[in-house]
Amino acid sequence: MRRAPSVLLAVLGMSGGALAQEPIVLTPPGAGGPPVVAEPVPIAPAPAAPVAVLPPASQIPLPTPRPGRDPDVASTADLPPLPAVEALPQPEDLQQPLAQDLTPPTPAMLPSVAFENASPEPIPDPADLGVAAAPPLQPVASELPDDVDLAALSPEPADTEGPDLAYGAFQRGLYLTAFDLAIRRAEAGDVAAQTLIGLIYEGGYGIPQSFPDAVNWYKLAADANDREAQFALGIMYLQGRGTPIDRAKAAEYLEKAALQGQTDAIYNVGLLYLEGSVRPPNPKLAAQYIESAARAENGDAQYTLAQLYSQGIGVPPNQTLATQWLGSAAKLGIVPAQVEYAIRLFNGRGIAKDEIAGAQWLERAANAGDAIAQNRLARILAAGVGETAAPVEAAKWHFLAVEAGKDDEWLDTFVDGLSGEQKQAALAAAQRWPAN
Repeated sequence: MRRAPSVLLAVLGMSGGALAQEPIVLTPPGAGGPPVVAEPVPIAPAPAAPVAVLPPASQIPLPTPRPGRDPDVASTADLPPLPAVEALPQPEDLQQPLAQDLTPPTPAMLPSVAFENASPEPIPDPADLGVAAAPPLQPVASELPDDVDLAALSPEPADTEGPDLAYGAFQRGLYLTAFDLAIRRAEAGDVAAQTLIGLIYEGGYGIPQSFPDAVNWYKLAADANDREAQFALGIMYLQGRGTPIDRAKAAEYLEKAALQGQTDAIYNVGLLYLEGSVRPPNPKLAAQYIESAARAENGDAQYTLAQLYSQGIGVPPNQTLATQWLGSAAKLGIVPAQVEYAIRLFNGRGIAKDEIAGAQWLERAANAGDAIAQNRLARILAAGVGETAAPVEAAKWHFLAVEAGKDDEWLDTFVDGLSGEQKQAALAAAQRWPAN
């Protein structure tokens, strides 16, 4: 099953707990002094913990190309709220009778499902479908001890007893087939199928999108203790999609999922304790939850943990650890982390100074569309620090940064000093980006 992406709680009032970008000090030719990038204003760093040896940047692999956004993954951000959800369907109200045998039916046994505006999709031979394991049933949260060991919250592998044709169809993009294969099982009480039906309704995969229907199906599976449904339902309550905003219920379902090792839920519970409104503010406990998710390869959690170590929130301040977590998040494709990591490499903060590696990470983030990275890279290329001076390329990135809302008077002056031919070449390159 495709899992909903990790979600930063909107109640924090910050975009992923973004770190303040440090300035890069450069001395471009003829500048008359070192210009300093003044925006945004950096946060005064906390004293760094003593470190014996800083790891060289050469030991950290260069970034791999960041994958594009997967259009098949349901988005959980920036979606409008909907009216209150209707009462959940009772078993006697279901269109299909409850089945005694939960074995996935063959395509020939399934009724045809027609949706308005849905494109027709042939049902393939089940033998050709990919195999995906359904989430296993977990013990209910009330049966867990009061003292939960946060170190034990790491995700556990799903129990793979056999192929799940509905999930296999979904993962191959055969959404109507997945719906047909899952709906009878979902109506019969199969929690994995209920979660899948909720996901299909949430994303509008092959059928009209319906947040209220998604909430209904997620709640059935969540109350049966499916951790993926608990996480998804918690986010629906948090953002008010398909149901009125209810942060108390959101916290309840997120915690249930976290206690079962759902990584994104662990991270979001940490944010709840960091924000401190629906749960008592507890920076130390928040840091423990966030670090647990970070160690499970959650990039957002790694980026937030870097901020906590940088500012000494819930953990002792440690600039080396902050840089290491930024580097890990950068490798997972978190673009703001790539920018922060690049600047720390360039300035030698928490890691051995390496202007070349810093410039490479800035270029990676700039190609991902980050305006700050585009601006910093333009200055580096104009000054020839960490990279060979390239006036036309510098002007190209400046044009792109300005287009994205990042102005820079010094770079305006730099570009004004270029020849007409250079300006035209830079403008043409900017217009071709990202193709070039």
